[in-house]
Amino acid sequence: MNNCLNNSNNATSTLILCGTTTAAYLAYKLYKSTTLRCPNYPISDNPTKQGFSVKHVPKNLDVIIIGSGIGGLSTAALLAKQGKRVLVLEQHDIAGGNLHTFSEQGYEFDTGLHYVGGRVADKSSSVRKQLDYITDGGVEWEPMDDDYDIAISGEDSNERFGFCGGWTKLKARLKESFPEDADAIDKYYQLVHKATNLFPLLLVLKLLPEPLFKLAMQVLPVGILKKTTNEVLDSITTNRKLQGVLTYHYGDYGEHPKRGAFAMNALIASHYRSGAYYPKGGPLVIAERIIHVIEKWGGKVLVRAPVSSILIDEKKNRAYGVEVKGKKILAKTVISSVGAPKTFMGLVPHSHQHVVEKCTKAMGDPNVASNVSLMSMFVGINDEDQSLQLPKSNYWIHSPSWDHDKNMADYKTDLEKVPALFISFSSAKDPTYKTRHPGKQVALVVGPCAFDNVEEFKDDRVKHRRKEYADLKEKWTQIFMDGLLRYFPELSGRVDFVEFGSALTNDFYLGTYRGAVYGLAHTPQRFQQHWLQCQTPIKNLLLTGQDICSCGICGALVGGYLCAYKVSFRCFWKTMLYW
Repeated sequence: MNNCLNNSNNATSTLILCGTTTAAYLAYKLYKSTTLRCPNYPISDNPTKQGFSVKHVPKNLDVIIIGSGIGGLSTAALLAKQGKRVLVLEQHDIAGGNLHTFSEQGYEFDTGLHYVGGRVADKSSSVRKQLDYITDGGVEWEPMDDDYDIAISGEDSNERFGFCGGWTKLKARLKESFPEDADAIDKYYQLVHKATNLFPLLLVLKLLPEPLFKLAMQVLPVGILKKTTNEVLDSITTNRKLQGVLTYHYGDYGEHPKRGAFAMNALIASHYRSGAYYPKGGPLVIAERIIHVIEKWGGKVLVRAPVSSILIDEKKNRAYGVEVKGKKILAKTVISSVGAPKTFMGLVPHSHQHVVEKCTKAMGDPNVASNVSLMSMFVGINDEDQSLQLPKSNYWIHSPSWDHDKNMADYKTDLEKVPALFISFSSAKDPTYKTRHPGKQVALVVGPCAFDNVEEFKDDRVKHRRKEYADLKEKWTQIFMDGLLRYFPELSGRVDFVEFGSALTNDFYLGTYRGAVYGLAHTPQRFQQHWLQCQTPIKNLLLTGQDICSCGICGALVGGYLCAYKVSFRCFWKTMLYW
């Protein structure tokens, strides 16, 4: 009897082994069958500055992508590598969106990428795999200081909280500063872990029909995704200072704790769990490498190409191209990476506004619309004697206290009470900078800016706006400079160049809507918008970038991948192991 059972078990094991082997072999054959040979079209010497003209537009386009931020470029590269003929159109004179850099008087400044986490220096990490696939492994990463972020409050500038990679070390530091809240600190990181793990489920649930999505959000244990940061922190501690320290990085997604989704606080904290990194050669290198991939596969990225309208077949409710400088360019699919507001309210023609009315109405909700923009001061620093030892870390200065909500409320009534400053030195973070720009260093100082503060000047001619606007910028410039020199007095007397940009600057150069560099609000209400996904109510018109997943370079990158999957299942098949 035992022999019979043993023989039966052996036979079953053999069948399972044979079945598994056969399935693996078939999967491998299918994978190989979807591998296309790169045609290796010529690549340009200056890939981010190819001007638009009809003769540069590839023939027989499959996909047109509006906007060349990381969301648009990643979708373009992914689809190009699956044989799609792709065209990316950028309104600015340089491609890259927040990846782009600019130079003035020999100084090079970054504009949107200031650091990346996600263990990006580790080639086995998901973020690195995703970036390597769309750049053909063309970007290397430099680690920042162990304390990649330094958080400071104006209440006591001598008390500094260094945020480092490794939660064990970080929690020990926090407990040393807040010994009576040790349990709350442990609980906070448990909840961060929980929210981070649940967030991808939210993206999957959006694939369901809207009634099922709403039902799932009610019955599934995802309540933490529907809470603000304050609601979660109030449940674990009454220590306002600790709450302020744990939310020091709210500027990374633009929502102070009373409004912001705890999920975003958690995603940011998790993203930098193993430290932070900066691209060697600067952020523009990422855009250049992605564009080279697009070009090798027969696609193009063209600048000075403002799309004025999306072409839509009125009878079929189907997008079939775009209009640029009076020229109609046709394609099977149109993808917008310029954000939901600009797409639905600016590019969808009046004849189809009723089709997207639900979307535009939802974006009018103050809890979904962006609440804040950013303004930036770019500073060129003379370092001819090469004596400056600037940090490879970011400084977050909160003023006047750790109560971020009150700071923001005070700022809305007094524009001189800037609630937070972010200070960063890309020349210190990029090991190639000093070689490429000897004797020079740069600083970036960023702070919040409400579009309402500058809206009255939006129709003035660029660089010729009214004196009142210049006076307002001058006032902010002085506040930002005082903050920079307070914490880095060694820069006094070395400043060679200063340029200041407001929310209007973001609209002009980055093509944002009302200066919203982070896209729609990162509130609990935003993440419960079922309509906010890749497929729009118009056939063959899709969204990519920040509004699909979340803000930031990596959030927009995820949006780029999700959009490509919607267009090409083969793309998903080729990259599904990169998550």
